[in-house]
Amino acid sequence: MPKKFNLFHVLLLLNMAVLVLPALTSCGTGDTVTPSSSNVQLQVLNLSPDSYPIELWMNTQRMQTYKYNTTPAYFFLKNTDPFQLRSTRPNDTTQIFFTYDKGFLPNTRYSLFFTGLNTERPFKSIVTVDDAEPLPEIGKGGKIRFVNASIKSESVDIWVNEKLAIKNTDFGTVSNYITLTPGSYTFRVYPAGTSASSIAELPNVTIQDGRLYTLYSRGIVGKATTDTAAFGLGVLPNNPPLTR
Repeated sequence: MPKKFNLFHVLLLLNMAVLVLPALTSCGTGDTVTPSSSNVQLQVLNLSPDSYPIELWMNTQRMQTYKYNTTPAYFFLKNTDPFQLRSTRPNDTTQIFFTYDKGFLPNTRYSLFFTGLNTERPFKSIVTVDDAEPLPEIGKGGKIRFVNASIKSESVDIWVNEKLAIKNTDFGTVSNYITLTPGSYTFRVYPAGTSASSIAELPNVTIQDGRLYTLYSRGIVGKATTDTAAFGLGVLPNNPPLTR
């Protein structure tokens, strides 16, 4: 009886080893990072009025398609490998517009602003880290920055409720954050160093306590307001609301 008992346990242990070892081996490959382990999120804004829809590709797989000036949304990346933006224009000789291979920080949100004109290539891609900025103390308000993604625009200033707040932001660049107390604000854009006539405004923007925001410009200065490529402003919340 003791010999049968020992043999049974030996066979059981061998069977368990067969099941467990492949799982241990696969855990060490590092080929795939699940959302639960990397928690990296990305949103893409196609701000090029004549580029056709663009596609996001990763590991030879098409992930998303983005039309011009549609509302973006964050999504979890299945892994943290390099990605590409590709053309959907028929017979386009340049299929790959942009390749990102600089890696990602875990537990972080990113935005990609794609802008420029197909008739005046190359395009411009601006990648921002969205939720790494330290938050103000509770009760002090939120923070906002400005991305100048407006095609052909020169350096601009941002005025907030009739006060100069962000100076000299060139096309394709990102300003530093400023802190605003909770409330409703109107943002206006002026050519840098001027304040006589704004070229765009965005009223009734609510700034909440403990939030991070990105104000961005799009379109072409001088286009009629009825034109889909008209110059304008948008704002994106970059982190979830505070839970109390």
